[in-house]
Amino acid sequence: MKIHLDSQKYYRFFENDWVQLNLDLYSLFIIGNTHKILHLIKSKTALVLTNKKIKGVSMNQKKEHTIMVVDNEYRNANLMLNLLKFSGFNVIVVEDGETAIETVKNVLPDLILLDIIMPGIDGFEVCSYLQTSERTKNIPIIFMTSLSESDEKIKGLNLGAVDYIVKPFKAEELLSRINIHIRLQKEIKERTKAEIELQKSASVLEDKVQSRTAELSQYLEELKEAQLQLIQSEKMSNIGALVAGIAHELNNPVSIVVGNVNLAETYLTAIINHIKLYQKQFPEPGLIIEKDAEDMDIDFLIEELPKILFSIKTASTRISEISVSLRSFARADSTSKVAFDINEGIDNTLTILQHRLKANHQRPAIEIIKNYGNLPQINCYPNTLNQVFMNLLVNAIDSLEEYNYKKFKTYQEILQNPNRITITTSIIESYGVEIRIVNNGLGILENLKDQLYETFENTNTYNKISNLGLSMSYLIIVNKHGGELECNSLSEKGTEFVIKLPNQKREKS
Repeated sequence: MKIHLDSQKYYRFFENDWVQLNLDLYSLFIIGNTHKILHLIKSKTALVLTNKKIKGVSMNQKKEHTIMVVDNEYRNANLMLNLLKFSGFNVIVVEDGETAIETVKNVLPDLILLDIIMPGIDGFEVCSYLQTSERTKNIPIIFMTSLSESDEKIKGLNLGAVDYIVKPFKAEELLSRINIHIRLQKEIKERTKAEIELQKSASVLEDKVQSRTAELSQYLEELKEAQLQLIQSEKMSNIGALVAGIAHELNNPVSIVVGNVNLAETYLTAIINHIKLYQKQFPEPGLIIEKDAEDMDIDFLIEELPKILFSIKTASTRISEISVSLRSFARADSTSKVAFDINEGIDNTLTILQHRLKANHQRPAIEIIKNYGNLPQINCYPNTLNQVFMNLLVNAIDSLEEYNYKKFKTYQEILQNPNRITITTSIIESYGVEIRIVNNGLGILENLKDQLYETFENTNTYNKISNLGLSMSYLIIVNKHGGELECNSLSEKGTEFVIKLPNQKREKS
């Protein structure tokens, strides 16, 4: 459509839709004086502006989006300015690439209409620069050019442009593309925001899950410890009741034996002295008496009977000591701490373990070296503390036997370098007491130390020793008594367990 104007000049800018105004009238259109334009344009042209509906154009549209137009052609830039304003957009017009780059540092448009051929840096360079900036790389860019070569289009799209429009173009097409890309950009922003919120929610949820998992793991560990203590407590309770019953049953007959063997020794001494006196007074008692004395070997009996009685006395005393140790070791713990002699508790445990310490056909007796300090009685739970002494001493004995086995040591080699357990007790000033139990056996590998007190791990090379005892010992010393249990060990150099117990005030029952 060509519209004749009074000035006899007319141009076509948008094909079939808009009429390019003459230069005099164009200056009015630049400043947006729409009423004056409509007054000057003939009625047929006015119909184009007022009655012809352009898709995407609304005069009452709220200006929410900002479009930047980068074009060095004055007429094109101003017509684009008015078209976009008329369509409800905020518009920024710049005439070259350098100004566009400077402008986006302060104001971020929602979309850029970018001409390709411009003085200075061209549209491709501007697009490339904007794509490298974190601040501007997500702004949609639509190239505008009169070039229609495919290579140019591909180049622009490869640089990061979202669309490409060739001049001359229809207003409807341009506005449609702008609206589509603004809507897409809005959706991308909303989706990005939603993803960020989702990530935050996921992160919060993950933190909660990790926190809950940590809590459950802690609860599980506490449950394992509680189960372990319950099992051990029940086991020791049953064993303690059995041992205490046996010790009680042994006590009466052993007391009778110990008491009567002393009397028997006195009576036998008197009889022997009487026989010796009789032999002295009657050196020739007659053939019958002399023959009977010779048959029974009276001299041998007089010599051996005291030895036999002494052995019986020693054995019965030993049984009595074991009975006392068993009763002391197996006594039930009270609900509160009581005063306890640490040295006596260790001695009682060693008494019970004599069958493991004495010599056998594979090795000589294990030497026990005691370096006992003058300790005060300490407030503790004696029964559970005796369990600790038992566990650590049994572990030491097993370690020594494993060492002998691993090194293929003969009886004579062990005799020259004896298996040894050294027990040292001492006072820690302003704290309590310290007990050190050291053996010169196998030792513990460095990489196994961290597993030492784990309930069902095994740190022994030949799988003979379960860590259940060590785990229980740790719980008893650390959790029940508030003390410390340390292990110092070098492979092939032996192992030292150090117990530190605070001497707390006796609790009221």
